[in-house]
Amino acid sequence: MIHSKYISQNLSDLEKLSKELAPLLNEGGVVTLNGQIGAGKTTLAKLIIQELTQTPLEDIVSPTFNLYHTYNKDNLEIAHYDFYRIESEMELHEIDLNESFTDKICIIEWADKFRDFLPKDRIEIFIKCTKNERVYRINPLGKFREVVSNRAKIENFLGGLDINFTELQRLPGDASKRNYYRVMSSDNTMIVMDATQKSDIKNKTGLTNEIDDFIKIQEYLNSIDVRVPKLIVRNKIDNIILEEDLGEYSYTDMLTKENYQKLYNPAIKTLIHISNINHPKNISTKSNPHYLKEFDLNIYLNEAEIFIDYYWPFIHGKQCNADKKQEFTHVMGEVYSNLTNDKTLMLRDFHSPNLLFLENENGFRKCAVIDFQDALFGHPLYDLVSLTNDARITIDEYQEKYLIGLYKKDFPFNNFQFDSLSFMQQYHILGVQRSIKILGIFARLAILEANQNYLVHMPRIICYIKRIMQSGSIQELACWLNQNFKETFNV
Repeated sequence: MIHSKYISQNLSDLEKLSKELAPLLNEGGVVTLNGQIGAGKTTLAKLIIQELTQTPLEDIVSPTFNLYHTYNKDNLEIAHYDFYRIESEMELHEIDLNESFTDKICIIEWADKFRDFLPKDRIEIFIKCTKNERVYRINPLGKFREVVSNRAKIENFLGGLDINFTELQRLPGDASKRNYYRVMSSDNTMIVMDATQKSDIKNKTGLTNEIDDFIKIQEYLNSIDVRVPKLIVRNKIDNIILEEDLGEYSYTDMLTKENYQKLYNPAIKTLIHISNINHPKNISTKSNPHYLKEFDLNIYLNEAEIFIDYYWPFIHGKQCNADKKQEFTHVMGEVYSNLTNDKTLMLRDFHSPNLLFLENENGFRKCAVIDFQDALFGHPLYDLVSLTNDARITIDEYQEKYLIGLYKKDFPFNNFQFDSLSFMQQYHILGVQRSIKILGIFARLAILEANQNYLVHMPRIICYIKRIMQSGSIQELACWLNQNFKETFNV
């Protein structure tokens, strides 16, 4: 557990501090070190880097003369800076420091020289030397106040379960406010999910972030043989659960041109399995019945509104006027009017970050689903679109055609109103709906939270939309996009 004050009399004390600091850091994490010459800033920086990367201490060198050095941790760069010799902010711009603040872990010595240049989200460490010891004061700022508080809460939660864990590793999250940790013990690993943080952004769809929803849907999916993590224990007061660790083999990390069939065949078969079941709207679970909200026209329009409210100003530099917004809503309404009213269990975020490949399972259970609490009663092709128009990884046209063909081969058309001939029209409508929503969400993160990490995915999403525009399934919307976003959507 991280404390506000540490006293170090030897290297062992400092190693303890580095072991508690390192798990708090992932992409965009910044640690600033301040203190007089000889205070031990470099030693602590080296120990943190060693803890993060397992690089031998003797191979980690001071960046005093080079200004910075970089190291790697699972494809994530750790940058070690020294501002001692830097004289102006212009020099900081020349070494692309702002970019490092978003996509690297940064450890900065003599950071107070350019305090106004530093990001608001950081961990400040002030070092004061006395005759026999050094005092380290830890000051988390911005989001790191929550990070430190959450870690303490998780450790207390685990302590109450009498789990003798050896390491608590914070896992990279996605665009949600949930936090994930891998708990390591001498003979096992488990996952902690913490859903206590609430978003400041109003959710117009009415979907929640509650653990209750996650558990109920988890129980239901398990009852119909979909592979999901097993629940171990729940802390209802703090909205925390401990669950089975299914490993690290996410589709995002594993996908190659050579293995996509091996990975995606069980994913497609999982969707077919779900489509073959007549799901009740009130799903029966051990934790009481759970009503699946219907993904209806209001939700479609609310999600489309995210695009016009945020992607429009992101591109044009100003809010969309009321007439143009009304025009867009009308066009989208016309698009959605061509959707059939078919409904089934829709997991909603059935895409690569939420799918794990399990080699030791059989059949479609080789595809495990780890995020599903936003499940709704919706169109059976929506999850297919989530998979084939993936925002995080590129699914090329050849792969897309293969997956669509695999899906159509076993899809139970007799259970639904649309047939094989109208399949692609339904598919394209849902594809453009999901993609424009995601563009809006990523723009919103950039505008409201200064989170630009997702902007790198925008060209991929635009490519998916252009693909659909060329199909002829959404002609009126295609014309509108060409008219209002000429440079982006010109095909």
